[in-house]
Amino acid sequence: MPEIARVLMWVTGSCLVTELLAYWLHRLLHSGRIGFLSRNHMKHHLVIYGPAQNQRSTEYKDATTESVSLGNIGLEWLILSALLLASAIAAFHFLHVSLACQLVALGASLLWGFLMFSYLHDVMHVDGYWLEKNRWLRNWFTSARKLHDIHHQVVNPDGFMDKNFGIGFFFFDRLFGTLCPERQTLDKAGYKKAIERFSVLWRNP
Repeated sequence: MPEIARVLMWVTGSCLVTELLAYWLHRLLHSGRIGFLSRNHMKHHLVIYGPAQNQRSTEYKDATTESVSLGNIGLEWLILSALLLASAIAAFHFLHVSLACQLVALGASLLWGFLMFSYLHDVMHVDGYWLEKNRWLRNWFTSARKLHDIHHQVVNPDGFMDKNFGIGFFFFDRLFGTLCPERQTLDKAGYKKAIERFSVLWRNP
């Protein structure tokens, strides 16, 4: 196999795996299964850009302010991502993957994860961002942003936000049945349950 084809294969595979793992990490953070990690994430979803709030602001309102973070990446993402990276490195070692391929795979994964789940996610909440005006990217961006708005606005009767976990692409939402293409009326009882479950966020913002 030509070297360029091998590199492209590793880059494409790494981006797809990163998208899949980030989808499941995002679902985990919304599930409440790991309490303190979910609370970190739900500050963004309930206190700053909640279902009844405007999803856009002139500048991104960072939920990690005064919290442990790497830039704007919160501790909940850092802990889980570090565990996955350590697992990937161990798997590469066990499978005797060359150092060059490891570097390509890990580099592509880190770059894709940052681009999609940090940069793109944050600018979706910024009003008038250049992506919504770009003639080649605006349709994709506004469509993805609409689905992300729905992710923030749909609350199920048990008080969980359980739709549209992708950021720029939503094929795993389609695959696993979590895609919600249209806005729904806010479930006020579910929203009340969500606030009660994470009431500590208002006591310790």
